Amino acid sequence: MTTPGLDTEEIKSRWSAIAEGPWKAALAETRGKLGPAEPLAKSGTLSAANAKRAEHLAIVLRAHYRSKKKFTPTEMEVRDALDEALVLPQLYELAVQSGYLPIEGIRRPARQFFAGILWSPAAKEFVVGYDYWSVAMLAARVGVRGFETVSPPEPAARGALRFASFLAHLREFQSDPEIQGWLRFLDDYTEEANEQDRLWEYMRGKRKTAPARALLLLSGCQRFVDSLANVFFFMDDEEQVRFGMIHAYWLQKYFGYEFEEPGYVKNTPLWGRSDSWAASVLACQKRVSAATAKKIAKRELKAWTEKTELLEKVFNGVRRVAHSSRQARNVKKVSVPRS
Repeated sequence: MTTPGLDTEEIKSRWSAIAEGPWKAALAETRGKLGPAEPLAKSGTLSAANAKRAEHLAIVLRAHYRSKKKFTPTEMEVRDALDEALVLPQLYELAVQSGYLPIEGIRRPARQFFAGILWSPAAKEFVVGYDYWSVAMLAARVGVRGFETVSPPEPAARGALRFASFLAHLREFQSDPEIQGWLRFLDDYTEEANEQDRLWEYMRGKRKTAPARALLLLSGCQRFVDSLANVFFFMDDEEQVRFGMIHAYWLQKYFGYEFEEPGYVKNTPLWGRSDSWAASVLACQKRVSAATAKKIAKRELKAWTEKTELLEKVFNGVRRVAHSSRQARNVKKVSVPRS
């Protein structure tokens, strides 16, 4: 069965455009790290080998906000691999929501993803606990149990072009070495002692000497902001939230938040109530603009401010939906059926 106007070859071509993205390499690696030890039984009962594997994954994929024990480098590799691989099921769900693909076009590969990577109770809890709600929606669409019960939205009537545009953006975003360098920096991968502190001090005018990578990092930051702002600018509020989820982790880092048990919370020990990388980059732009009388500098500052405000709006929308979803989930947990 196909949707009107899409023949089998077109569906196959569109599915390939999703499956063959930069995230494909991470998928193979993740299967090796999180896949079952042996084929799953149709009954759903775990074999001894798979039960042992599931126990190990329960330790590796534990919620960081409930664990006092730090993660080992090996555990972090597994968790990072899962985060990267989860891009694919999110794209599958967005493709269906947008009308880019019919559910028949992704049902089989989606179920293969769940069976190959999200088969263990720990992986399912990771998805729910870290608010990957679009993955839970996809599970409901393709008939996979074990996730939070959600009602996926009906496909949009004219959203296919929006999804195709976002897919092109995401390919470029994940393939851009400067953007990826900036993201690694946000994720605490530094190349010199106190590099993050030194760059912050430089942007805030507290230090005259910039870190060695300052120009490269700030170039990556600019490309990061430009790429996101360009794709979100043409979306309505609902679309910004749905597509913004894929970038939620980096937006939280950029705006000075962390993900904890209540959801996204401001990282006040590090940033205070109002500071963040976004605020610091903007402050640096204002200092540069104030130091010159050129009109072009003023226009650039205005454009940067508007882009920052747009990204903050997108992130706040994601936060609101995540908070509502989390509250609804907590209500379900404490509800007791009446006798």
